[in-house]
Amino acid sequence: MTSLLDTSREHHASPEFSTNVTANPGVMTRRRDQLLARFADRIAVNPDLSRSLVSWQSNKHTPGFRWFKFKEGFSAGLVRYLLGFLDEPGHLLDPFAGTGIAPITAARAGWQGIGVEILPVGVNISNALLAAPAIDHSAFGRQATAFLKYVATAPGAPAVDWFPHIRITEKAFPPDGEAKIAAARNWLRRTEAAPETELLSLAAMAALEDASWTSKDGQYLRWDHRSGRKLKARMEKRQVLPYEVSLRNRIDNIAADLPALAGRYEAEDVRIIEGSCYDVLPELSTDSVDAVITSPPYANRYDYTRTYALELAWLRYDNQGISALRQRLLSATVENRSKREQLAADHGAALARFDRHGAIVEITDALECANQRGELPNPHVIRLVRNYFMEMSVVIAELSRVCRSGASVFMVNDNVQYHGEEVPVDLILSDLAEQCGFHTKAIWTLARGKGNASQQMGRFGRKELRKCVYWWVRR
Repeated sequence: MTSLLDTSREHHASPEFSTNVTANPGVMTRRRDQLLARFADRIAVNPDLSRSLVSWQSNKHTPGFRWFKFKEGFSAGLVRYLLGFLDEPGHLLDPFAGTGIAPITAARAGWQGIGVEILPVGVNISNALLAAPAIDHSAFGRQATAFLKYVATAPGAPAVDWFPHIRITEKAFPPDGEAKIAAARNWLRRTEAAPETELLSLAAMAALEDASWTSKDGQYLRWDHRSGRKLKARMEKRQVLPYEVSLRNRIDNIAADLPALAGRYEAEDVRIIEGSCYDVLPELSTDSVDAVITSPPYANRYDYTRTYALELAWLRYDNQGISALRQRLLSATVENRSKREQLAADHGAALARFDRHGAIVEITDALECANQRGELPNPHVIRLVRNYFMEMSVVIAELSRVCRSGASVFMVNDNVQYHGEEVPVDLILSDLAEQCGFHTKAIWTLARGKGNASQQMGRFGRKELRKCVYWWVRR
């Protein structure tokens, strides 16, 4: 195998594949095998990468980034590691910014950071983090003391301040917790807006999960059996904190971190744009980006609007608003409808690359055959796979346009499997990137991948799937 960073071989766009496929699940893998052979010399275990580094886990003790458990993001340590492969600071973009870890961490190293994020929860957290370095520690302490005292002693709150539940959040809190949350919302509503109150509002939102009967679990919220909801599975949280205790814990973390954040970066060095990358990326100038560090949603059926339902309801998203938001997110769930009609006018070339991609056709044809035999538990996974790669084709084309020659793109993503059919996301996205003018410098894998789902393991055996960080360079 060649060196991890060997760039001596040039790899050009693959020829068009035939789409005349007779699929047999688990057998017809020729097109995926061709991709594997082509990229094999650039796939290598990177011993520097660990599960904690490429996930949120390493943020548990990182000032600022530990304030909210956004488990779908990566760590600030990973951003610092990847920046070490780059030259002079310039403009860094994250089109799936989450809580803003990439642009904010890059700003600490002298970069101009740009983050695009559609989930309001992430934007809310990012803005609070950007306000933190300029906040006076003493002023925050005084406001926090007044806030906590009010939540602990308030006799009640008007109806407007009670938690605005939606269907998925009903019965999320014990009765006393509901009253304390209402008191917190009442205080925040009546208090003049200021950087200190923005952080206190973040603390109040971040305190919800620990004070609830719920637990975040990727595709959905898991519920404690004591909640009173009708449940199929029995789960009991180790601890459900009183809301005022959970709130104090969050505020204490913020107060402890503020001195460490003072002067670390300037808010004007980071631009967080709320919106869909399909809408925002076309507005960025051509050849304006020097580096990209990002992690798009995985093609794993995780639904962020369900995972973060408590926080979205806190931000006053109702059932209709959440449903609309779910459809605007990158398609990664079985409920997402096709965005082809809205993308076709401006992204015809990207859609054509998707349409003729043999590996994608091979996977979806195999799943279609399984569905025709009545073997596919949820036939909508076929739509999920198609929509995911169609939309990522558009994202990659836009990244190619905005990146200058020599710019690096680092992307964190996992491969997936449906009905025994491996979906090599790393190879397909890297192939699409090379068709758009990138060179795949490396596909770094973790020493230990992830296993397939237990349901699939029983039927198709255990198959370890690659957890990856791709490194593309714009030619």
